[in-house]
This record gives sequence, structure tokens and C-alpha cells, in this order.
Amino acid sequence: MKIAVVTTTRSEYSLNRWIIKRILDDKDLELQLLVGGSHFASLYGETYKEIEADGINNFYKIEFTLSSDSPQALSKSVGVAAISVAQIFANDKPDFLLVNGDRYELFAFIIPALLYRIPIGHIGGGEITEGSIDDMIRHSITKCSSLHFVSCEEYAKNVSLLGEEDWRIHIVGAEGIENIIKLGEYSLGEIRKMLNLDLLNPTVLVSYHPATAEINITSEDQINILLKSLEQFNNIQIIFTAPGVEHGANIFFKKIEDFALRYPERIRFYKSLGGKLYLSILKNVRCIMGNSSSGIIEAPFLKIPTINIGNRQKGRVRAKSVIDVDYDPQKIAYLLKRILEDDNFVHEITSGRYPFGNGNVSNNVTNAIKENIHNKELLHKKLTFEVKENEWHRYF
Repeated sequence: MKIAVVTTTRSEYSLNRWIIKRILDDKDLELQLLVGGSHFASLYGETYKEIEADGINNFYKIEFTLSSDSPQALSKSVGVAAISVAQIFANDKPDFLLVNGDRYELFAFIIPALLYRIPIGHIGGGEITEGSIDDMIRHSITKCSSLHFVSCEEYAKNVSLLGEEDWRIHIVGAEGIENIIKLGEYSLGEIRKMLNLDLLNPTVLVSYHPATAEINITSEDQINILLKSLEQFNNIQIIFTAPGVEHGANIFFKKIEDFALRYPERIRFYKSLGGKLYLSILKNVRCIMGNSSSGIIEAPFLKIPTINIGNRQKGRVRAKSVIDVDYDPQKIAYLLKRILEDDNFVHEITSGRYPFGNGNVSNNVTNAIKENIHNKELLHKKLTFEVKENEWHRYF
């Protein structure tokens, strides 16, 4: 059985890594890896090289990211991608398509799959992120998908409330935890050589993306507020990661690059750190700031506090260590100061229950695909609004 797996961003590949390896190791399965989007953009570090570094060289290269981040350019890029994907499916049709998350460019793979009658599996359904267009995209993908792989009970219920039959829903946990367990980590000495920073000194990781569905604040104002809050600290190290490919990203790049150039001795900005280095840094910082899902999923597992800014992640299940704050530089600075100075507070918020499983996601997802791929009902979707929680497939 040929399983097509889609990856269009560095973070998505990092999450999909162990599922891809699990498929490669399964004698009953054949991998068709579809690589596109920002993986081939120099602005984002040409992260397809990370895939090759993992020993995976046989994959489809689908280059469709345009240089502009305008709505017109992003819309055109989806059209270009859909043409390429349709051509691939015409000549090399998979038995199953696996997609992850809520990126707009996933429609370029989903629409051809629907027309070619290829069943779709979706990782990450049922989640809620009110501060970006991702919410609408995610729920749309859910309605197009035949199998749903969710990270916790609450998200399973949300998918069921969307009218999906409960037998299609599989609670598999969060992929980011499997990365933490299996990728290993760099030592502090190795990190020091790579970054020319000593993480024994107070360090903050900043991962912020344009919140595209915010109606009362522009992308430029969002990044200005973040940087204004950080300007109040002249004795900490700061590591920025690049935003995703979306409207407003170019503004972020310019402002963060300028900010980092002002303080070259203690601030770094990276287009791509790679999964292992990113997680190694995350494990050793005082906190993560921004609005990235890694602050919701990976940071709490590592007992690292999260300052979650704005509404991009609003609605997601979260651990006690995730602290929400509005677009207010003084409030953001106050929280950061408290985390840096109050160890009792940090211990209190990082000692709560972790809701997203035990890190065995790749086996859970792959086994569910194998168990259901020959089900004659897989492509015959029907609406049902009767939630039967005992019929969900739980793997932890």
C-alpha cells in the first residue's frame, strides 16, 4: 500500500519525521513523500536539506512558494502546487494521503486527492486557534478527511461535533513529544559552539508568527509590541526563529533582523534551527515567548514556561505552564520578569498534568491506517451528530 505524506514546512516535517520513518520500515507499506512550500525557499533556510540529512532522498520536489507574501501571491502558489500534485497523482497515485495541521497550502494536495478518490488522513484536527485563518482551514480539512488523528480527548469531541463518525476518530497523542523522546539532544557545550551563546546564562526563545485573523491589530503592530517588551531587558540572551510563510512574514523578518543587529553579542535570529537543535535549545531556556504551537505542546512537556501572546492559539487545550497575555508590552515584560526572577512561580506552573499522550504517535497513526485502509466505508462520508465517546479509538 502506497502512503503519500505531505510536508511543506520545516516544523511540519519535524512532526512527521517518525511517521515517515515508521512507514519506511514497514514491509507492507510504501512511502510517497511529497515535499513542497518553504522547504525550497532560501529565505527559510532550504529545509529540504534536513530531509536529505535524515537519509531520505527519494521524494517529489514540488516548488511553488512565490517571493511575495501578498494574498494574491499566496493564492497563486496554491494553484501552482495543485497543478503539480494532480500531475503526480495522474502518474503515481497513492492509496492514502496523510496531511498534518492547518496550513492553507494543504488544499493544493487535498483537492486533487478528493477528485482522484484517494482517502485522506488528517493529523491535528479538532484543535482551535481563533487568532488565525488556520482555524477555518483545519476544520475544512477535517470535513475532507476519512480518518482523524487527534492529540487528546477534547479534540476528539470537537471532531465528532463537526459531524464526523466516531469510528474514524483516533486519539493518538501529540507528535512533538515523540520528537523529544527520539531525537536526542545536543549538550550545552555543543549548543555553545553552534550558536556562540552559553545557555547557562538566562536565555529566552522567541517563536512568533503573524496572527492572520486578528482584526484589531496589524502584523506590524504585533511585532513592534513584542520587540518593545524585549527592549526592557538588557541582560538576557534572545534566540528568534523565523515566522512561517504567510501574510506579514516579510515585515517580521525585517524588524527581527534589525533588532538582532542592534545587539549582536546576545541576540540571534535563525531561519531554521532544525528539529534536534530547536528542541535542545527549548529544553535549556528560561521560557518560550510568542504564539507558536511548540509553546503549547513541546514546552509544557519539558517543564518550560510559555508566554503566549495574543489570540493565535486561543481555544487550544493547554497545560498550566502556558500563560496567556494580550498585546501589551508592559504586561508581557512583567510576565517575563517574573519567570526570570521567581523560581517558586516557575515550579508551580510547570508541575501540572500533561494532556497530550506518551510519544508513541507514529505507531498509533500507522497502525490505524493499516487497520482501516481497506474499509469500504472509508470514502463514504456521512454526517452524524450523535457523540459516542466510548467508540473513539484511544491509544494512551
